[in-house]
Amino acid sequence: MNPVYIIAEAGVNHNGDKKMAFQLIDVAVKAGADAVKFQTFKAENIVTKSADKAEYQKQATDEFETQFKMLKRLELSYELHHELIKYCQEKKIEFLSTAFDMESLDFLVNQLELKILKISSGEITNGPLLLAHAKTGCDLILSTGMSTLGEIEDALGVIAFGLLNNDRHQPSKINFQKAYFSTEGQKLLKEKVTILHCTTEYPVPPQEVNLNVILTFRSTFGLKTGYSDHSVGIAVPIAATSIG
Repeated sequence: MNPVYIIAEAGVNHNGDKKMAFQLIDVAVKAGADAVKFQTFKAENIVTKSADKAEYQKQATDEFETQFKMLKRLELSYELHHELIKYCQEKKIEFLSTAFDMESLDFLVNQLELKILKISSGEITNGPLLLAHAKTGCDLILSTGMSTLGEIEDALGVIAFGLLNNDRHQPSKINFQKAYFSTEGQKLLKEKVTILHCTTEYPVPPQEVNLNVILTFRSTFGLKTGYSDHSVGIAVPIAATSIG
């Protein structure tokens, strides 16, 4: 069995504060994580200026603040990304980030030269962004919160098409399916893609975790599997590790 690869989720928990961003790296190192992951986005590329916040966000922040203003406050500058990745290299922990828009993806791949990309659950039906991720040739970690098995298969079809980098064919559902069911497409998915079971609740109650989904993913898709944890404490990720 492969050793466990632990990603500490820094996300936007730096609250837009540079000092706190570096502190999140420090605590990830102290905890023994293999990688620390941030989020990379431009607010104007992903939300409208009048978009409302989710309920859990309202409870944790100013309920009258718009989604746009909150995200703008939580953006990390490109300059700070360079500082953070250099600090991670000094601390011998891998720097990762999730891109939420095309501009941010281009930055992570072509400027920071990341080799592993994490795709958020919320983007699993975002075909253009999935395709752009796949065409980078990077290893991909795909989270699956709120997704059906059919949606996951559709997403993997888009990714397989992109990994094949088949410019002879137009992107289409039938060509995504052909790529997914092709021998070479399956081979590339097994080499390049890890799918994560994820329950999209913050925090997730223990009765909603259902770690058996990991076994379902393994038997259904035959890919490397992992767990994206939103639970309180360490019991659930330990249990996830115990089933591989």
